[in-house]
Amino acid sequence: MNAWREWLDRARRELAAKPRLRLGAWAIAAILLVHILLLQAERRAAAYTAYADEAARSELMARALRRDDWQQLLETERANAALLERRLWRADSLGHAQAQLQQALTGLLAAHGFRAPRVQPGLRQPVSAVPGVFRVQAQLAGGYERAGALELLLAVAEREQSLVVDRLTMQRGGRGFTVLVSAYFTGVTAETSAPEPVQ
Repeated sequence: MNAWREWLDRARRELAAKPRLRLGAWAIAAILLVHILLLQAERRAAAYTAYADEAARSELMARALRRDDWQQLLETERANAALLERRLWRADSLGHAQAQLQQALTGLLAAHGFRAPRVQPGLRQPVSAVPGVFRVQAQLAGGYERAGALELLLAVAEREQSLVVDRLTMQRGGRGFTVLVSAYFTGVTAETSAPEPVQ
């Protein structure tokens, strides 16, 4: 304790005797004080942000508790899920998915009077934004009579299991018709190989 007191007395005498040293000590003390104040301000800002986030979450929870339409929301969600289930295709594997799509497209072509219809497999890949859903493409082509191409497009649009037209090419003179379609499948297990997309 005496050594500490002696050191303080010596420091006081040095500071009293040397104005530059005293000025330097005050500058260091000011820098330390500013640093401490900045740290305290950052801590207060972080605490305020955390409090505001917590208050917003609490308000959302309180608002959710005050709702009285949970049963209606549940029924709406179930209806949407059932509609989505009807619109998506189901298959056990990508090969099965491709076969289903080709069979459906061959049936559509035959039903609408296409001559020598051709269905070629295309790209098969997972949909990155929707886990568990795979996109399977196929290209269908053939010659058509009268309004067969428009009837086919209408049938594609009205299918309960959705088909999405990615590309459409029609030739006026030759009555040629080419369309690239995608179908979205659930229940598919991923496979390592997939054919290249149809050009």
